[in-house]
Amino acid sequence: MTTNPIAESTEAFLASLSPEQLERAEQDMLRDSVRAEGVAMSLADEINLGKAILCIAGADGLSREELTGLKYLMIISGVPPLVQAHVQAFDASTTHTADVAALFPPASRKACYVLSGTVTVAALDGLSGEERDFAVDLGASLGLPPTLVVLLIAEARATALAMKEGNQAMVAELVRMREALYDFALEAPVDGAISD
Repeated sequence: MTTNPIAESTEAFLASLSPEQLERAEQDMLRDSVRAEGVAMSLADEINLGKAILCIAGADGLSREELTGLKYLMIISGVPPLVQAHVQAFDASTTHTADVAALFPPASRKACYVLSGTVTVAALDGLSGEERDFAVDLGASLGLPPTLVVLLIAEARATALAMKEGNQAMVAELVRMREALYDFALEAPVDGAISD
């Protein structure tokens, strides 16, 4: 039986919290999140997303820009500092795309969100060949059609560039485009359309 280092470490971390700590972390996340709505993310999902970012961004070594992007994403998602520290301490060196894909529903809006989010952070220092290969493999493992994977990678690269340049108006437009891509993929009346 294969093990999933991401799932195991997240489950162990959550189990190590007292009921009060867990409730406080969940309440903090609900209260402090400024992330765009549209994809429901539990505390475990946010932890796993952070670890997925470490997997893809670390494919060529984790840069200062990528670590800053990960921290920023966790902050805007309302992830409390205790949980942020757990994510940042995770060793992603032995993880594979299958480990990430197993954590999220395949061919779903959440799968799109995970691919977009991980690639955006990985692209903050430029998307290397290793990171792009990981992203393409992750998209396939998440059950996303190849054309959608290419579109989401292109959008994520553009979003990362706009973020680096501090162009918040462009970031906002690209986020709207990202949502439109999700909507199109979810509603497409053709084979390969993904479910909600």
